[in-house]
Amino acid sequence: MVAFETLLLGIITGLVPVRLMVAPPVAAVELRLDAVPVGVVHEPPWAIECDLGSDPMPHELTAIGLDAAGLEVARATQWVNIGRDRVRLSAILERSPAGREPAAVLLAWETAKLGQVPTVTATLDGAPLAVADPHRIALPNVGLAQPHLVSVEAAFSPRLRGRADLAFGGGVIDRAESELTAVPVTLPANQRSLELREVTGLFSAGGRPLTPIGVDTGPLEVALVVDESAGAVLAEHPKDWESRSGRVWGHAPESLPRMLPPVDAATDQFYTVSTIPSPVIDADRMRDYFEVSAPMRLAWLARYSMAVWLPSVLVHKPQAISDAVAVAASEIAASNHRRALVLVLAEPPARSGAGATVADASRYGAPAVKAYLAALGVPLVVWSLTGSHAGPLTAAWGPAVAVRDRWEM
Repeated sequence: MVAFETLLLGIITGLVPVRLMVAPPVAAVELRLDAVPVGVVHEPPWAIECDLGSDPMPHELTAIGLDAAGLEVARATQWVNIGRDRVRLSAILERSPAGREPAAVLLAWETAKLGQVPTVTATLDGAPLAVADPHRIALPNVGLAQPHLVSVEAAFSPRLRGRADLAFGGGVIDRAESELTAVPVTLPANQRSLELREVTGLFSAGGRPLTPIGVDTGPLEVALVVDESAGAVLAEHPKDWESRSGRVWGHAPESLPRMLPPVDAATDQFYTVSTIPSPVIDADRMRDYFEVSAPMRLAWLARYSMAVWLPSVLVHKPQAISDAVAVAASEIAASNHRRALVLVLAEPPARSGAGATVADASRYGAPAVKAYLAALGVPLVVWSLTGSHAGPLTAAWGPAVAVRDRWEM
């Protein structure tokens, strides 16, 4: 009945045109941002301009479908500026003009790298459907006395896939969803675990009691964002960064991260987020893409030394440290696991008669990104390889912890 055609991935700010997919009996759609009405649209093109603000913050975007009498008959929600989705699919049933029989599935998608065209496959109750147009998949006539399930999968690569499922018939509405929200809890220093009975009756929202259904300790996740100049600092003092295995920076095999076995989802892990953006251009949009590494075991960071994970040659390209931190925060908040974000900084040397200068092409400032991390509940730890009070970059993100060798790391 109503679904988002515009799917917002990555860090999005400013004025954004939000397009919707609408099917009868919806006659109008109201768009809300964080429960505040944005506007109402009554006819095609089903689009409303939404202001997400100048700084990155998490938002809940809700589209409410209204019938001719103004009553709510459908609702769709998507989170903005939170999540590690590399692909997102949205689907809605198109019904025949003469009746209520489903005639087709309307499909929209978005990927982290714009312009990717997927291979789309679909099934109806397990039987394959012909896909002549991936945006509109025709459905055969079937009886509505029994429930039916349409499943659509879009494959952008062997590892990048998205899926949408719709149910209809047999008294089933177009879509049924159930979502659980994880709430972080800090334990007292003398308490190691938490039982469900200990949190029952503690939570509420808007005056309504919330019922916890489980307690999950879960694995640790650490996102590592490293200033490009850190590699040069480590190169000047290779012995300080020698690993337990005896490998020194510059001598460890460059393929080490790829040689290590894959990490299980239940294992404590870390991953790195590049500070160098790659522009991704589509027909009418451009955004920056920050490379995220595969997850690695947290113990490997100490065993092989941080230097192994840094490039051996300084890349002379503009970096966007603040923007990379925002992307890393969005990535790590999506898992609902115990988490932390470590920002590793290295001040450049002071120049003749002037203070240290930092070439940073970030769109957002450090204060705005730190507020974004606080809103997401992502703890920030700042390490400085050139002293805890070494210059303006560290001051903007501080307080910082001085890390001068592998042992302090």
